[in-house]
Amino acid sequence: MNPRVAWADLPAGLRGRLEEAAGTFVRAEQVSAGHNCLIGMILHTTSGQWFLKGVLAGHPRAAWTHANEAAINPWVAPVTAPLKFRVQDNSWDVLGFGYLAGHRHADLAPGSPDLPAIAAALQALAAIPAPRTVQLRAIEDRWREYIGDRAALLAGPAIAHTDLHRHNIMIGPSAKLIDWAWPTLAAPWVDTACVGLQLITAGHHPAAAEHWCQQLPAYHAARREAITAFADAARAMWHEIAAHDPQPWKHDVAAAAGRWARHRAAQPS
Repeated sequence: MNPRVAWADLPAGLRGRLEEAAGTFVRAEQVSAGHNCLIGMILHTTSGQWFLKGVLAGHPRAAWTHANEAAINPWVAPVTAPLKFRVQDNSWDVLGFGYLAGHRHADLAPGSPDLPAIAAALQALAAIPAPRTVQLRAIEDRWREYIGDRAALLAGPAIAHTDLHRHNIMIGPSAKLIDWAWPTLAAPWVDTACVGLQLITAGHHPAAAEHWCQQLPAYHAARREAITAFADAARAMWHEIAAHDPQPWKHDVAAAAGRWARHRAAQPS
């Protein structure tokens, strides 16, 4: 994880523009979760609480994913934190979200009481039509390198998050899906499958994770070969990720993806 930049270390001009958008500074709390942003903090001001997420404007990939998140936010507003402002200068690009007070990261372990709320959020997301005014990458283009032409089995017209894990699912009165860096056009069951992989990582047997996923109508209706293609793609992708950056949590997801792919391969046609 990149080291986080504190409020006091930000340029004075940027701090001033953020206060114009968010209110007069009172205090800031650093947030440890997340892996890609240099600014990650809860900002307390005279106007309320905000979550700030910022990247260096000159970093091409970070700036691109930041722009993705800003563009998709109005469309997925029912299931995520609202984007309230965006402050940019020559050095920084900062998104300011309404703070999700009373929320915490999801528990995905077997028997977790959070699972019904997560299912409801996935169902709500699947019902949101994809915007025509936002350029989204197609999942078959993103994942073709892992499973070739079988990636077409994952294609569809829905908005997909594609990076749902416990730190990107916040639990409060309802579940909120945050960190929309990679919004993608895909089949409406893809995000349910993403959560299914995380359930396996959290200790569910692959069969139990699939049983949980089956409660979502879009997943229930998905073709068997499409789910198998997803599991195979996840295995290949996470093996690559863990080999490139061997952090323990990445190895855990890669191992879970391998268990799921082997489970599906062992099932009768």
